[in-house]
Formats: sequence, C-alpha cells, structure tokens
Amino acid sequence: MTTKYRGAAFVSLLTAGALALTACTEGDGGTDAPEPGQNVATDSGEGATGGTEEGTQPGTITVAVDSEMTAYNSQTASQNATWNTYVENGTRAGFWSYGADASIVREEEFGTYEKTSDDPLIVEYTINDGVEWSDGEPIDCDDVLLEWASTSDSYTDAQGKPLFSPASTTGMEDVIKPDCQPGDKKFAAEYKQPYVDWELTFQAGNIPAHVAAKEAGLTPEELVTAIQEDDVKALTPVAEFWNKGWDMNPGKLLPDELIPSSGPYLLDNWQAGQSLTLTANPDYWGTPPKTETIVLRLLDEAQTLSALQNGEVDIINPSNPTVDTVATLEGLQGQVEFTIATDLTWSHVDMQQGEGRVFEQVEVRQAFAKCIPRDLIVENLNVPVNPDSQVLDLREFFPINEEYETVRSEAFPEDLYGETDVEGAAQLLEDAGVETPVPVRFMFDSENPVREDIAAFIKSSCDEAGFDIQPTPDIDWGAKLTGAPGEYDAVLFAWAGSGVVSSGAALYQTGAGQNFYGYSNPEVDKLWDQVLIEVDSAKSVQYRSDIESLLWEDVFNIPLFVGNNVTAFSSEIEGVENNASQTGVTFNMDEWSRIGG
Repeated sequence: MTTKYRGAAFVSLLTAGALALTACTEGDGGTDAPEPGQNVATDSGEGATGGTEEGTQPGTITVAVDSEMTAYNSQTASQNATWNTYVENGTRAGFWSYGADASIVREEEFGTYEKTSDDPLIVEYTINDGVEWSDGEPIDCDDVLLEWASTSDSYTDAQGKPLFSPASTTGMEDVIKPDCQPGDKKFAAEYKQPYVDWELTFQAGNIPAHVAAKEAGLTPEELVTAIQEDDVKALTPVAEFWNKGWDMNPGKLLPDELIPSSGPYLLDNWQAGQSLTLTANPDYWGTPPKTETIVLRLLDEAQTLSALQNGEVDIINPSNPTVDTVATLEGLQGQVEFTIATDLTWSHVDMQQGEGRVFEQVEVRQAFAKCIPRDLIVENLNVPVNPDSQVLDLREFFPINEEYETVRSEAFPEDLYGETDVEGAAQLLEDAGVETPVPVRFMFDSENPVREDIAAFIKSSCDEAGFDIQPTPDIDWGAKLTGAPGEYDAVLFAWAGSGVVSSGAALYQTGAGQNFYGYSNPEVDKLWDQVLIEVDSAKSVQYRSDIESLLWEDVFNIPLFVGNNVTAFSSEIEGVENNASQTGVTFNMDEWSRIGG
C-alpha cells in the first residue's frame, strides 16, 4: 500500500483525527476527512530542490467539482470539508500525504521524520532547508508551534471554552509542547502516552503562522513566545483569526498576503459559481508541477458528463454515479478513459440523541434502524453502477478490509437489522410508548439528487412503521450539521474516510469535535482511549469490534453503504488516478499533464 508521486501534493488539512464532510452518496468521489484522519502518500528526496518553473509546461487542465471552496483553513471544525480539500491539494505541503490507495506516503522533499523512542514515544522531525511559503517566509518552528497550539486543546478562555476550534485534537492533545525556537528547522514531538497514528500528527506546512501572528498584531517571534509562555491573552486574537479569519465567500479571494501557499500551486482567480483557478507557484521549493494552470470548474452533477464529452472539462469525478453515467462513459471509449472502484467514503444516517430530542430513547433509534430499507437503497442506487456494491454494516471497517467479515460476524446484530422490518419497528415504537406518527426533520444536501432518492426510500418505508419523515433538503446542510443542531432530527451525509485507525474517536467519544448529536457511552470512551494507545494490531481490531457492538447496541447511527468512485478523463490527459481517501481526484494535480503538451 505505497503509492509514490513527486512533489508534496496533498497534505491533509484535516487533522489525523478528523473526518471530512462530504455531500457525496454512493459514488462519493473520495472525500470525508483524516477521518477523523485517513491515509497518506509521500515522495523521496534529499532536500528542497529550489523549484522554478523549469519542468512546468504551459497550458490548462480543467477538472469538474461540485462545491465551492469556503475557507483556506479546513482544520477548523466548521470548515473540515472535502470541497476545501480539493483546493488545498495543490496549495499545501508537509511531512506526509495520502496516496491513491489511501496509504501514507512520506514527502521527503519537504522533510523527514523518525521515531526514536517507544517509551516515551518520541518522533524527531527535520524540515529541509529552503522549504518556505510562497511569500518567502521559511516554514519552521513558528508554524509547528501554531499547529500544536491550535489542535492540542491546550488553551481555554475565561469561561473554560477552548480558545481554538479544531476539527479534532486526537493525537496532538498527547504531544508535549515542542521545544523549539523561532527559525528552527528541527523539532521533536514527545508523547505523554503511546499514539497509534503518530506518523500523521504533524504537517508543519498547513497554516502560515506568520500570517496569523500579523493579523493578531504580533511578530512571529512574539507568537512563539506567547505559545512558549502559555500567554492566553496574547493568543486570543491569534485564535480568533485562526478560527474564522481564513473563511471566504464565493468569488472573494482573500488578499494574497493572507493566503500564501506551501505547495506547488497558488490561488489565482475565483469566479463565483463558475470556477477557481490555480497557477504554478514560481517559487516552489519542490519538484515543479507538470502543468502551469489547473482550473476547478463548478458544475452540477448533471452537467459533468456532457462537459467532459464536449471538452469543456478534462477530468470528472462524479459524486453520484448512476448506471446511466457508466453507460455514457462506455460509449465514449477512445475519447475518454475511466475507472470504477469502491472508496472509503461511507454514507449514513445520524440522529440527534440529546435530552428532549426525537431520538433520545434508544427504542426509537432502534425502530428507525429497522425501517430504513438499506437493502433496497443499495440494490436500486449502487448495484447498477457497481455489481459488487453491498450494504455496509460497520463504521470502522469496510468491505475492502480483511477484518471486515470477522468483525461483522461478532459485532453486527444480523437478527435485528439484517433485513428491513417495518412491523418490528412499529412494535418498538408502541412498546416505547411514544405518540405516533413520530415527526422526523430529515436533512440532506438539497443539491444532491441521489440523497433525495434515498430520503424517498426511507420515507416510504418508515412512514409505514409510525414515523413521519419530513424531508428537509438544505444547501447549507454542512453548516447546520455543526452549527444548528436544533434545525434537524436526522441527517443523511457521508464521511470521507482514509482508514486511519484513530479517526473514529472524534465521531463517537463524549464531547468529541465531530460528535454533533449528544451521544455518550462511557464504555465506548474507554475503548477508544485504548485504541489510541494500542500498537498491537490484533488488540486494536478487537477493541474496535467491541466499539462496533456498542454502537449498534446504542444505535449511534445507521451505516448505509460505501461509495463507488468513478474517475473519468480525456484520453489526452495523463497522470490522473482514482483516490480511495477523502482527498479526492485532485490529490495529485501536480502530476497531471497533457500528452504531447
């Protein structure tokens, strides 16, 4: 599981303990966060090459995307989404990245790292000389310390509220503050306890510390001092900018000085509702990208096939491929190449479970799980695209994992949820003594027609069981998922996973950054604590199997299926690959080129 490519293509801004949101359904084109964390890829090299435009060919390659960028910092809880990752794949670099098969690739053009001790766990890092932001500022200790401060949950305000709002603190919260000085290119990360995904903790090239410092009225040296001295007063404006200062509205790029790149491309032009253009970074320190200009063209799902056929775009990665999608692509052979594969994006239904909520009682959640026709959904929407599609019965294991069937046999209650059971669901509601019909505001992406189809299947079945499913499509579903939990009772979406072991902690532990629903089970919390420090793979599998059992016992959520990933591109383009992780097809945009170009 090692895919290698030149350059520092994607450096996940989604911390290694945070999944990325995605609106995708059965075809999910690969997006949902290091799941929390997911897999990575890297390249080798002795050091920065002092990149120039040499090796970069003039020309433009256009890729279709279905959502616009919303922020230049997707490490925050509110912006940890795949539509930001599509862009950051070209503008970020760091110690590691995700490969095509979701494996971890070390980006040794950026720097190197080595585990030097197991007890205590210590990892030593070196950022190569010459590695810098596009504005000429070196990537060094300043960036490392801000990365630690912003994602370690180390600072709170006077009310005890976390100062920074990261998507996940998993892993980083166990790192002792690195001891480095302004300008240092070397640092060590010492952990308070073992951490299973230690390789994914630091990137260093995610967020420009010198920008955050300036916007907070500090010099980079003063920012380092504030972190070293735990000066919450000085760090408060830094956190305020880190949390919201890089958010953007469609078509309104922030000033260049606020958005320097650590990667092979720069943000260049943004036409709201149309396209976002990236151009080659002339001062990039790594292997130059192969093509000068990459355009992310915003298109509705229904437009992508015709746009590819007409040459308006060169690459598509449709989120919701149908049997018609595949048939059309087959008819374009010679003009178009395409691949179909499963990925690590998984669709599911989540429920608000807090006090006074519709799904507070476990019996109501159990009834909902019984009436959702998962088999019909997969049979009608997935199998026509990929005959190997199947219902997903677990959350932390996928059918491509060799442990899947074993864990499924141990953890999945086949007798309860193996088949749709409308009568059994109705009986559960009656036994629970709830008044029927039970109203359920069912939220999903209003721009995703497949989500609408799934909602229709669920309504048809669950209304018969005693629910009143009220479809609530919303273009702002992602923001409301995290910021307005009172506006929905259940939500349909997907996490774009990567296979990182620790990722689920952010979803299921009490109060975790991506547990939006009031779910809490002390046993699950304890088991995740064990998973995070367990380096024995067999024990880790057993812990996660036990977690799966408890999540089904509580009916935390209802998994539906793993996505089908269709990637299609013009026969004139080379270097395009499917990607199983949350990074999406743009993960190696620096490798794309036009044949003979």
